[in-house]
This record gives sequence, structure tokens and C-alpha cells, in this order.
Amino acid sequence: MISSSFPALVTAAGAATRFRPFSRCVPKEMLPVGSIPAVEHVIAECLAAGASEVVVVTRPGDSTIPEHVGQLRSEGAPVETIEEDLDHGYGNAAPLLSLRHRLTNCDAFAVAFGDDLLLGEPTPGYNLATMRQRSVDAEAMIAGQMIPVGAVESFGIIDIEPQQPNRVRSIRQRPHPGEVGEPLAVVSRLILRPSIFDHLAASEQARGEVDLGIAVGNLASVARVAVHRITGSWVTVGDPLHYLDALKTYWQLDPAQPTYREGQS
Repeated sequence: MISSSFPALVTAAGAATRFRPFSRCVPKEMLPVGSIPAVEHVIAECLAAGASEVVVVTRPGDSTIPEHVGQLRSEGAPVETIEEDLDHGYGNAAPLLSLRHRLTNCDAFAVAFGDDLLLGEPTPGYNLATMRQRSVDAEAMIAGQMIPVGAVESFGIIDIEPQQPNRVRSIRQRPHPGEVGEPLAVVSRLILRPSIFDHLAASEQARGEVDLGIAVGNLASVARVAVHRITGSWVTVGDPLHYLDALKTYWQLDPAQPTYREGQS
């Protein structure tokens, strides 16, 4: 049962079409980065940031991630899995709707995508912990990182209030490079309050899916949403080329990532 302290939700329910046929058997979140799967890095990050427990939302029928998470749980990690409820639709926000009944009584909770890693943080979980500390006067706190202007058509881009450099005015999905001043992209780390559920709905802008970036942008129009510019490197294992970049970054930084097997043979 999720407590009201500070739970974290890790999404791992995507179809991973860009990794097929491999991903028909093994979810992309189980791709190794160093000696452990990507999703274990994300779980460890959430716990290092102070999460009271972590719930990994998996795609229906997947047994690989639940088996791995079950091993972590047997070793003492406060982590569990649930299957995504497809009755809530599709999209990167659908896992939140699958847990709505368990999160509505929380003051705040974290969301992290299981195929994205933050490497080279000053301390494990630094960014999420900082976001939690700074979110006390906001309905949401999102992470952001500057990207090349030419890449903005693949990301949600954060527009900032001119007189308030940490306040989000809006989020534009895949804008044209010529329409972007500061290319500050949404990073897949968020601190949210239950008010986000009022904005989670399928939209034409997301081609009928439930999109978390669109929901947060809508929330920013009626409440305070803040941005934290991350420290470290944001990498993804979401497709083969970016996975290669993630591995290169990992070994270049040689991070001392937390695991649950330290000291074990």
C-alpha cells in the first residue's frame, strides 16, 4: 500500500517498437547500463532521493521486469510492480491513471521514466531530491535541460515566465526550431500533486493519447509549475542509437551508481 509520505512511480509500460524484435521478449528498461538494468538505476535514484517506496508500472503480460523487481524486493528494496490498466487509454501518462486510486491521498509523488537515466549527479538522487525540496509552493516541479535548437522538434519545450526564471508558462510539444528562443526541454523527472489528475485526458494534440507533458502544460495555465534545470547528463535507452550514447556516457563518467547488490558475490 502506498503511504502518504513520498512514493515514486516508475513507468516501464512502453511497447519499445524501435527495439523489435528484441523488445518482444525483453523490455527496453531491462537493457544493461553497466552491470544493472536501466530500470534498476532509476529505482535506485528514486530511493536515494527519499522515496518511501517505488511502484514500477509494466506493460500487460510482461514477466521480466516483475521478476527482476521481485528479486530487489526480496533483498529489502521497497519496490513493487503493477500492470498498466489499458482501460485508461494509451500514452506516457496512462501509468499515472492506473495508480490514481492509490496516489490521490498523497501530498506529492515522484514520476520517473524507466528508460531514461540521470548520470553524473553530484550525489545519488540529487536532482529528484532537490526538486522535492523546491516544490513546496508549486503544484508541480518538472526537470529541464538545454538541448540543441535543431533537436527541439523531438521534445516538449518549456516556456518560462519572463520575470520568473523558474516558473513554467507553458509547454510546447515538438515546436519548429525557428519558434524557440531558449531550447529548454522537458526531462522525464517530475514531482506532482494529485491536482495533476484533473488534467490527464486523451487529446487530439497527442493523437488521442494521454500525454503527461500536455497535462503539465495545462496545469501551468491555472497553477504554479516550476522547473529545475538538472545537474548531470540525461540519457535514454529508448532506441538503439541513444542506447549507444547512454553506454558511452556511463563509462565516460564512471558513476558510482547505487545498487542493491553491493558487497554481494
